Amino acid sequence: MNDVEVNKSLFLNAHNLSRPTIPLLRVKGISKRFGNVIALDDVSLDIYDGEIHALLGENGAGKTTLANILYGIYQPDSGYIELSGRKIKLGTPQDAISYGIVLVQQYPMLIDKMTVAENLALSIKDLGYLSSVRKIYGLIREISIKYDISLEPEMIVSNLSFSEKQYVELLRALILNAKILILDEPTTMLTTYERRKLFVILRKLIDEGRAVVLITHKVSEALEVSDRITVLRRGAVVSSRPKSEYDYNELVKLIMGSNVNDVTPVKYIHRQRSAPPEDVLVIKELNVANDIGLIAVRNVSLSVKAGEIVGIAGVSGNGQKELAEAIVGLRRVRSGRIVLSGVDVTNKEPYERIKNGLAYIPEDRLKYGIVGEMSVAENFILKNYKAFSKLLFINMRKVMDFASKNIDLYHIVTRSPLERAKVLSGGNIQKLIVSRELGLNTKVVLAHNPTLGLDIASAKLVHNELLNVRDRGAGILLISEDLDEVIKLSDRILVMYRGSIVYDVSRDKLSIGDIEKAMLGLLNA
Repeated sequence: MNDVEVNKSLFLNAHNLSRPTIPLLRVKGISKRFGNVIALDDVSLDIYDGEIHALLGENGAGKTTLANILYGIYQPDSGYIELSGRKIKLGTPQDAISYGIVLVQQYPMLIDKMTVAENLALSIKDLGYLSSVRKIYGLIREISIKYDISLEPEMIVSNLSFSEKQYVELLRALILNAKILILDEPTTMLTTYERRKLFVILRKLIDEGRAVVLITHKVSEALEVSDRITVLRRGAVVSSRPKSEYDYNELVKLIMGSNVNDVTPVKYIHRQRSAPPEDVLVIKELNVANDIGLIAVRNVSLSVKAGEIVGIAGVSGNGQKELAEAIVGLRRVRSGRIVLSGVDVTNKEPYERIKNGLAYIPEDRLKYGIVGEMSVAENFILKNYKAFSKLLFINMRKVMDFASKNIDLYHIVTRSPLERAKVLSGGNIQKLIVSRELGLNTKVVLAHNPTLGLDIASAKLVHNELLNVRDRGAGILLISEDLDEVIKLSDRILVMYRGSIVYDVSRDKLSIGDIEKAMLGLLNA
């Protein structure tokens, strides 16, 4: 065989192409326990430069625990880590960064009142790097141009969307010149357009010789962008192979194991009604400002009927956050009205909304969804504790029974109902919130990205519960950057662009192409 034939053979076997014999990062026999819970069980995997390595698994599979060990946040109980063939000890995140390992966490760790540049200058200074805001300005603009990231240094973090905050963290990793970039569920808040844009950036990074570890629960995403896929189930590696050796169905089986039947498609039934039901949520000419006083919601009018799901689609940052916060009473209204179950609740306290039948699944689950220092059981009864009380005392046995029932129903992975809520994985926190809110005797549900961070089976469970609540007569306003979710669940679809409703269509008349154009402001262009 001549040299040309050898090179052709290597090209056809892409996963062997120019593969060094020693991986850039090797994880060997890593185990980690939290009390009686085994988070990681003898985990081994190899990460090579020039590759996107997807770490795939359901909620609670151990993905984030492994990321935290690689970043020096947790210490393993056993096992070791090698970098370019040499054992290293990662006692702190500073140690990891010194070796070129940077983690972009699922929840951006930023100071809301500071600018993008100030946040980056502060975080890098804390790591021992000399920096100034002026220097950071130049680096932000340089990196933003190189990787096509739309962020300005002077932007206030509180005005950024969730996905924009993730880009701030990505900028930080690039400023630190990460050799191994770990991304924990980076696409949970991204539209299809934004997700593809991120994937282009990741490809540029590996073309530069970096390694990317992409933590995800989305099978289609792993197959779309990765070069190698490792599947974790219940803390153990069940498979680690080049992407080309998998197909969708096999990956689902590997992730779910004996629970694979839990992910069969839901049969969504959208009912025809003989008589129009009452409006349970009415918004009239609503104007709402963002944190720096600029109008973020412009003259929005909409209504939601009993037994109806109204979905709002849109690219993150087009006023959805401010609209949701105004509806639940977390943000004041400049002008317009919010009428809930026939009662004008404009600029009234959140308690007034709850009293009139509003349930809320927030986008920011840590800030608005739970009290982290309280137990899982206590978080379950935050909004209906009186049902478990007699005089001044709470019946804790009744609370524990209620919590255990919901933990089993939603498959929430926790050591005990008495465990602090903040130690749950992101997906399990989301399931706690959803089960609590949908379990209330509610008339209106505001669900803002309700399946954020959930695996296939958990997302299906939430979708089923939303449809069940709708069928019991509640009205649901679904705000989601996941267009597939909006289309799948909604009886009527609206699109927000630059704070206004620019598209309104019933399910039977929708055009996906028109919705996507409206989301980008191109429908009437």
